[in-house]
Amino acid sequence: MPELSPESLHALMMAMQNELDTVQIYEHMLKHVTDAQARELLHRLIVEEHNHEQKIREKFLQAGGEFSEPDLNELDVDFPNRDQLFEIELNNCTVSELVNLAIECEQMNRDFYRLQQTRTKNEEVQSIFKWLENQEEHHITNLKIEYGSYLT
Repeated sequence: MPELSPESLHALMMAMQNELDTVQIYEHMLKHVTDAQARELLHRLIVEEHNHEQKIREKFLQAGGEFSEPDLNELDVDFPNRDQLFEIELNNCTVSELVNLAIECEQMNRDFYRLQQTRTKNEEVQSIFKWLENQEEHHITNLKIEYGSYLT
């Protein structure tokens, strides 16, 4: 992969942080959810988000990006506000409720990437955000297909 512009590398760093933030949400939920099937879903979602972050990290490194872990926390970006997800009572959360929450979380990510895509004039950066948006749309579709019977 050829080297990317600094703007594109920044976009990939934003995406890595966004995926790690999503992992934190799912890990938080896992601490509180007691339903075995819901816990299994959360474990799977955590693995998927780590895999997605790793795919973005590999793209970043292949494109000539270099960073140390603290750099990810210094990004000047308005990430999706997920505070309401930390405030939900999860102890008696059903699989149905959890699937709806997971879809909501993935939709936040998709919308974040879509917004970032519209904010930039750089075509290379736009293509990165379009790729990320498509990845999130794929997550949403998979959740709906696999857990459609639980959706309310």
